[in-house]
This record gives sequence, C-alpha cells and structure tokens, in this order.
Amino acid sequence: MTRQNNVPVNLAGFEGLDSTLALIPYWDMANHDHPARRKDELVGPRLIAETVYNAGNERLECQVFKEEDQSKDFSSPTPIFITYGNRTDAEFLVHNGFVVRWNPDTRVTKPFKLNPEDHLYKQRFHLLKRKDMPTEGKFAFGNYDYGASMPPGLIALACVSAMDETDLNLHTVQSSEWLDDLSTMPTKLADQTELRLGEWLTKLLRVYPTTPEEDEALLQESRQFNPTRRLVIQYRLEEKRVLQGYVHKSRLRPLEDVAKLSIATLSDEK
Repeated sequence: MTRQNNVPVNLAGFEGLDSTLALIPYWDMANHDHPARRKDELVGPRLIAETVYNAGNERLECQVFKEEDQSKDFSSPTPIFITYGNRTDAEFLVHNGFVVRWNPDTRVTKPFKLNPEDHLYKQRFHLLKRKDMPTEGKFAFGNYDYGASMPPGLIALACVSAMDETDLNLHTVQSSEWLDDLSTMPTKLADQTELRLGEWLTKLLRVYPTTPEEDEALLQESRQFNPTRRLVIQYRLEEKRVLQGYVHKSRLRPLEDVAKLSIATLSDEK
C-alpha cells in the first residue's frame, strides 16, 4: 500500500522545478529528514535520498548524498533517510501522520489587521489602500532561523501601524515604494516596524495555554502520551518556535543598528 507523493519535476536540467503526484512505495518505508542547512544540524554520518521526476527521460531519478559530522565517531551502520520534499508541518501532520522537529520548510499562518479603535485608523487605512496593500488578512511566514522572511503585505501593515501622525501625513502625499521592504526603509521606521511585528507575535505566543519550555518538558516526560496528543503538542511547539524566532529578531535589530552607527562614526573619525 502506498500513497500519492508530491515530487519535484525536472523540467530544465536541475532548474525551474515544478511538482507532480507520483506513487513511490519506498518513500512510505523510510523515515523522513531534510538535508542539513546549518552546521548545528549535523548529527553524524547519514545518507539523504532525494527523488526527482525527470520529464525529459520520463523516469524517476533518486540522488543520494552523505552528510558527516567530523566531530562525532559512529561505528554503527550509516542510516538512510528519504526527504519527502519541501512540506510544512501541517502537510506532514495531515498527510503523513508526524511532525518534523525544526522543519526548515514549515509555515505558520495567522490573522493580522489594523486596530479599528486606533484614533489614526482612518489615516492608516487610507495609506495602505492608496499603496494597494492589505489592511487585514491571513499571512503565512516561515522559519526565520532558516532564512525565511515576513510577507511584504504583513511588513507594510506593521510599518503603517507603527507610524505616528507626522509620518502618516508625509507618506500619504509621497510616493514611498518601500513600505513592504525592511531593507529599503529609513532605519528608524524599520526598527519601529520590527518592534511592532515583535509585539504582535508576542501577543500570539501568549494565546497558547503553555510556553515552549513547558511543551518541551511535556514531550520529555517518561509517561506514555496518547499519540494524537503528542502530535498536537509537537505541532504547536514548532509553531511557537517560528514565532519566537521573529520576536528575538525584532529585539536584536535596534541593537544591531546602534552597533552599525558606532562603527560608521569611528570610521568617519579616522
């Protein structure tokens, strides 16, 4: 017995990958893992197999490569893992029945909107509409620790939410094109935007009935959990880790900007 798996399709060499459904029995008999994307993920010798459908040759091609952590010595046979592809934890949970710890491809979807009780609500709403940006919606974002970034619409929403009345009036009459890009914003406004995002995500973390540390402790308990309950705890823990990554980043950014300014000042003095 097997299921349909979503596999990459090689349309032009190894670039421009699409995806299609295929029956691959071996995938259902091997544990999933993703190739290490950071040095601290290396856990020792292991083989990672990736499957791609080559449309030109009309066949499935499996590539196997070995990862090694030189600091560890393993005398046991090298384990083999199959990478099921770039799937979120929600997809793994629903379709495969497990959750991946520190999944670099997971995504969290949460609702955000302007505060209608804000006395500057109408000005913020008008500015976002004028720039063709959303005033509310559900936004999906990945794991910051693996290089993911916030969606432009959410950045713009946070940016406008962080503006004072002077900034709102200024950017309503100006053609500012950087409202959804932190890298091109004025430093002060970028810091304020990051802090606003951090505030929103901190509030989301407080909605959960437990902290990440409490979830970790629950999962490490020796008593046997109902399998479904364990999966739910694992899933919410991974969600919290994604949120925590951005909260931590939002607190560090102002400190990083101060450090950059200090370095620039020292350079000018020389």
